[in-house]
Amino acid sequence: MDRRWRVLMAAAAVVAVAVGVVVAVRWARRAPVVAATVNGEPIYTAEVDRYVRDIGARFGVDFSKGEAARQRAQVARSVLDQLIERTLILQEARRTGKLASDLEVEERLRQIAQAFPSTQEFERALQQQGISRAELRERVRFELTVRRLLGEVKVPAVSEQEARSYFEAHRAGFDEPERVRVRHILLRTEAEARVVVARLRAGEPFDRLARELSQDPGSRDRGGDLGLVAPGQTVPEFERAAFSLRPGQTSDPVQTSFGYHVIQVTERLPAKKATWDTARAQVVELLRENKRREAFEAWVKDLRKRAKVVVHL
Repeated sequence: MDRRWRVLMAAAAVVAVAVGVVVAVRWARRAPVVAATVNGEPIYTAEVDRYVRDIGARFGVDFSKGEAARQRAQVARSVLDQLIERTLILQEARRTGKLASDLEVEERLRQIAQAFPSTQEFERALQQQGISRAELRERVRFELTVRRLLGEVKVPAVSEQEARSYFEAHRAGFDEPERVRVRHILLRTEAEARVVVARLRAGEPFDRLARELSQDPGSRDRGGDLGLVAPGQTVPEFERAAFSLRPGQTSDPVQTSFGYHVIQVTERLPAKKATWDTARAQVVELLRENKRREAFEAWVKDLRKRAKVVVHL
């Protein structure tokens, strides 16, 4: 629900997905300095080990004991394979002039930083995630480069029959669930939240109090507005309260892991069954993206077939 975290994690998550990082384990104590070379470019064991340690901390896994330790070599090699693919992508982007420029990278970093109220909070978020500015810069460069390359992938056309067949097989997935348009004011304590409830019941405007008091920087400047919310998009306590309200109703304080919320529903949209006419554009776009991803994966596999890769593990 905090837009700052969503933006930062979106940037960081691109590398985790593209690199295929999975729950991994520590390298053996006598691992070589260079884990692999890709067309002569080294991938250092220390770099791979850093990814492994970060993942261990993130998932709370002790990679030195039990089953995790026994699977170390297999998982470490999987991580290395994905780092090899990342290196191949960057090499090809440099060769063809498709690498994201410093100007593009700096602009994207500026956008990420602006999602935070201050430079100090941005730096604090980086520290909490264990990411240096230099590392974030390279992750952003890779993200932008992959986006550019994806945009140039030749995607086979999606036929009407193909799209219609997919829709019939996955019709329920295109149904629209019941949704509510909701706004909230996030407070630190229950006492603060009860004061806000009292002020609202005395007639003070919700949006003004949200801008004045809410601790959620992602929605505060919008008067607490979170837009349309569907089941599963918020934490359970928030969801239960929001979907129990009628339009215009305001909740009592609702406690979640974020703090205490005062929630107001402004609109309620009923569930809708999907039809081919309403879902057609979405189905076609989904299949196009699937084909784009498959084509990109095939392109990366071809790069690897043509590359000189030497693995030292």
